[in-house]
Amino acid sequence: MRRRAVSIVQQQPSGHINVTPLIDVVMCLIIFFLLVGRLVLDRRGEIDLPQTRTGETIHEHSDPIIITVDQSGVVLLDGRPTAVGALAGLLAGELGLHPDRRVRLRADRGAMYAVVRPVIQACRDAEVRVIELATEQSP
Repeated sequence: MRRRAVSIVQQQPSGHINVTPLIDVVMCLIIFFLLVGRLVLDRRGEIDLPQTRTGETIHEHSDPIIITVDQSGVVLLDGRPTAVGALAGLLAGELGLHPDRRVRLRADRGAMYAVVRPVIQACRDAEVRVIELATEQSP
């Protein structure tokens, strides 16, 4: 009987890290957040703004607090559903951090004034300096 010599070579741990899976995960996260961010922006445009012949075009050089009131009376503060009763406190907290921020009110054409009026009152209670009323220019 012949004996075989078996050599066992132990591999030393390598100091190199394979970054390819990490890059794949990061790219997937970037694509995910780009898509989610786009969906949030699309949600913001679901209301039918009232039309006007007067007014001025607002250039997006600032970052306003956006309050949206849709036709069914749902109030959104920067895209998040918010109770009207909590709106003044949330606005006051945000304006405490950034006192120069403006508030842009985007109310649907079909929204009842009984829903919009408490939103304006909450802005007054929070001592908002400037409220921009978003409209579409009529032809």
